Amino acid sequence: MLPFKWIIAIGLMALAPFVPIATFTADAAVLTSAVECAEKMGRACTCWELGNCQFVDDPLSVMLLPFDSIFGGLSIVIFWSVLIGILWLRTENPQLVGMIGIAMVSAYMYYLDQNPDVMPTSEFETARVIGATLIVVSLGIAVYQMIIYRILRGPE
Repeated sequence: MLPFKWIIAIGLMALAPFVPIATFTADAAVLTSAVECAEKMGRACTCWELGNCQFVDDPLSVMLLPFDSIFGGLSIVIFWSVLIGILWLRTENPQLVGMIGIAMVSAYMYYLDQNPDVMPTSEFETARVIGATLIVVSLGIAVYQMIIYRILRGPE
């Protein structure tokens, strides 16, 4: 015979589908109009506050919108620097971190140069200078590591 606690647990699981769940939806949390939002916030509301961002058209840009309002267009640079920092802490391999850094920054700069319909923010030139500096530093570290590795490896 099953212990009493197992009978209670099975009974609760059997009744779980019949328990009414909360009826609060995301639609109720979103302000319905820009006018109502502007009255409550005291300023013009953004699309993520209104809940009408076009996420399907450009998911990366929509996800970065709240961060761009805080970091001023440098959110991708900041997130990439966190990823590179985590990679460095996990591997402690400057050559790997340098190569990944070069690939990431080059891909971002190439994407913005090749898409004229994408309008960069006013902080983009600052991000471009930071990106170019990261490429030069990463390339320097990678070349230095390749040279040192060959010297320390010795003759074969």
